[in-house]
Amino acid sequence: MVEQLPVLRQQGFWACAISYDSVDVLAAFAERFQITYPLLSDVDSAVIQRFGILNANIPPDHPWHGVPYPGTYLVDAAGQVVARSFYADHAKRDALARMVEEDVGVAAAERGTSQASQDGPVQVRAALSSGTIRPGQVVTLTVELAIAAGYHLYGQPLPEGYVATELVVDAPPDVAVGEVTYPSPTPFQFAALGEVLPAYAGQVVLKAPIFSRQREDFDLQMHLRYQACDDHECLLPEQLDIALPVHTLPNVR
Repeated sequence: MVEQLPVLRQQGFWACAISYDSVDVLAAFAERFQITYPLLSDVDSAVIQRFGILNANIPPDHPWHGVPYPGTYLVDAAGQVVARSFYADHAKRDALARMVEEDVGVAAAERGTSQASQDGPVQVRAALSSGTIRPGQVVTLTVELAIAAGYHLYGQPLPEGYVATELVVDAPPDVAVGEVTYPSPTPFQFAALGEVLPAYAGQVVLKAPIFSRQREDFDLQMHLRYQACDDHECLLPEQLDIALPVHTLPNVR
């Protein structure tokens, strides 16, 4: 989270963390790892219990008793919780930049390494919601398509003989790619074809969650298949291959 904070602070966000550790333990932890946001000590886990996030799987006689389920809350200026993210897996959590983008609708001002490509009437840009990723984090892959005026791409469902827009993402074994989400296409009346077909025009944004346990840098290999058409003819189907490098940071322990 430390590496994401400078950009998020510029957008009006702040962060703090709560733990059942003592003040002395948290102070040493902050000094060791150069933590610049507040670490709050909840030694008796009173706040953790009031939030209902005490990890009940850890018995009372265990040294770790009192820890919460790992998760993140987004709270507005009025103190209202506007979003929260928790996973059953204690080693999995959303990157803060992903939550801000997905749940509040504020895109990161400075995303991770991006790749852009122009192929005829379609310009494509791929980027992650965060500049870096740590093992156990979930980030969002965003692929933006800019379709030239007068052209369209097809969505789903389509009759046989047409090529729908499709994104396939390949990743290393320790990286899980979630389901790709597509915007709803607009029904277009194509007079020359005598059909109403689902189509995209202008700006199109595709997204997929990326969960990594990888401890080294890696590449996401993207394969975007589509067919660009105007009102009179269709170009040949295209497959655009994009490699997006991802920088991995070590976990803070």
